[in-house]
This record gives sequence, structure tokens and C-alpha cells, in this order.
Amino acid sequence: MPKVVDEHMREATRRHIIRRAASEFARLGFDQANINTIAEQAGIGKGTIYLYFENKRELFLSMLRYIAQDHILAIRTAIALDGTLQQRLERLFRAFTHLAQEERDSFNVYMSALYGVNRAFQAEATKLLRDYLATIALMLEQSQARGEIRCPHIEATALMILSLMESYVLSANVLGQSEQAILQQASLIAETLVQGIGSA
Repeated sequence: MPKVVDEHMREATRRHIIRRAASEFARLGFDQANINTIAEQAGIGKGTIYLYFENKRELFLSMLRYIAQDHILAIRTAIALDGTLQQRLERLFRAFTHLAQEERDSFNVYMSALYGVNRAFQAEATKLLRDYLATIALMLEQSQARGEIRCPHIEATALMILSLMESYVLSANVLGQSEQAILQQASLIAETLVQGIGSA
């Protein structure tokens, strides 16, 4: 029994370090982020981080993997439920909005690894991008099988949906729109996407 408790505590500490690291990496990027600062923000000694992660690079990669797990779970949950394509797209948009607001640091780290200062980790972030696309493509295939849409280019349409949603949410954030204001657009965004895809 104590071994199980120890493993749970170890995993909780690991996640805590990763969350603090995400904040630092989102703020400064990989090169400028400091292990001492991350340890201080996590409320642990610098040496303790090295009990969990060999170095800063391993910490960053572990953080990206945790982000990938959390994000893809949120996306799959959003679109796994029953409903029309429009309803599922609306839930997908809400999930992206939530990730960009409530998980701002991890969302920003993921985006910076794809397009920004952390591009040295682009290959790892691209795995999450491919998972997003595969999940959205599956939703489109299911909608097509149910006769909701006619979509000859599933992969291209999945990329368009992902790009439009991420772009919209990021731009709305930059413009200072609140999460509530962005969420109010979910129905309009989903309806516009369905019209763009074309019904069967």
C-alpha cells in the first residue's frame, strides 16, 4: 500500500512541476526559462527537479507530452458525444476556447513549439497536431457515414476546421475578448463551418 501512495505522490509532484514549468516556458520560452525559477515557483529545491527530470530539455518534452494527453482527451471528449455535426463542432470550438483560456500556459507552449520561440520542439508538438487532425477527421467520416455531409477531402477539411478554430480563438484572445464572449460565437462558428463543408 505505501508503494502505491508513493507513486501517486510522485506523479502529483511531477504534474505540479510541469504546470509551473509551463508557466515559465510560456512566459520566456525554452532558452530563457530557468530551472531555479521553476523550482522556486513549484516550492521545491532545484535538486528535487532533477529527481524527476534529467535536464531542462527532458522537462520540456515531458511537459509537451502531458499537454498532448490533456488536450487530446479534451478534444475527444468534446466530439465523442452524440449529436449532429454542427453540435459536435460547437463543442469542439468550446473545448478549444476552454484550453486557450483555462489552460493558457500549456496552450501557448504548444503553439510556440509549433510556430514560435520553442520551434526546436516542433516535431513533438506536430504529433499533437496530427492527433487533433485524426480526431477531427474521424468525426467528419462519421458524419459522412450518417449522410450529414458530402466531404471528398476529409483530411484537408479537418485541417481547415482546426486552423480556423485555433486562429479564431487566438485572435479573439489578442483582441481582449473574454472567454464568455468567445463562447457566445460557438454556434455561429459551427454553423458557418457546416455550411462551408456542404451538406449531403
